[in-house]
Amino acid sequence: MEIITARTKISELIKANSKSVDAIASLAKPLEKLKNPILRKIMASRVTIGEAAKMGGTTVEEFKRVLLPLGFTFELEVSTKENVSSEQKPTWLQQTNQADIDFYDVRPIIDNGADPLKEILGRFKTTQPRKILCIINNFVPTPLIHLLKQEKAEASFVEAISDKEFNTYFLKKEKEVGDSPKTSDEKLQMHDEQSFEVIDDQFSKERTKQIDVRDLEMPGPMEMILSELQNLPAGNALYINHKRVPVYLLEELADKNYQVHIHNKEKGDVRMLIFKK
Repeated sequence: MEIITARTKISELIKANSKSVDAIASLAKPLEKLKNPILRKIMASRVTIGEAAKMGGTTVEEFKRVLLPLGFTFELEVSTKENVSSEQKPTWLQQTNQADIDFYDVRPIIDNGADPLKEILGRFKTTQPRKILCIINNFVPTPLIHLLKQEKAEASFVEAISDKEFNTYFLKKEKEVGDSPKTSDEKLQMHDEQSFEVIDDQFSKERTKQIDVRDLEMPGPMEMILSELQNLPAGNALYINHKRVPVYLLEELADKNYQVHIHNKEKGDVRMLIFKK
């Protein structure tokens, strides 16, 4: 029998019993992403049971209910009623006045069928060091948390306001002495049309591989992009026509040696240029 806790990685559950994928996916719609092999590869090794419960708007108690029949057992000292709101606010958040927090409600953007990632990254970029950006959403944005921690977020905290409202706070890192404005050294950059063309012009047609993934069903776009990057010659760039900003792809590339440049031209038309640093 496998002994697990709220800190157990989802990948460990899957390795012990592959049926845990369907069991977890049955708990909440956001967790159905685990059925996708590509997204599962990205999420499972990064997310714990406790984090997955937050992401799905459910509880560790519900995880226990569906995992016990598969032969898992929870350590007795772990509270199966753990949830987001039971965690104590960190000191950096307690000492900050509400008026000094930038609250950004992305639910209207999502309700309109759009991806708010571009706006979130832009908002976080303008957040001053040691200041806080709070993203208001109807679920826990676990991929965004991992992504922003790669991008100058010193810490994060999730507060459950209700079953359908979560506030995710991001503390911007303090600017280090000697830091200067960055351009092409940034691993992820959002562009307007003109600045994107400047980056694109650095590569000739012979050194650019262009693909269009807009008509592919998930996980087709990510599979094609990762495959092309794996075979991309040094000094070349991959130019991608996409219909959305692919947050899971960005998370997968965040700890790799790639520069990612994005121009969100209009709804359904996103241009990306990826190359090795």
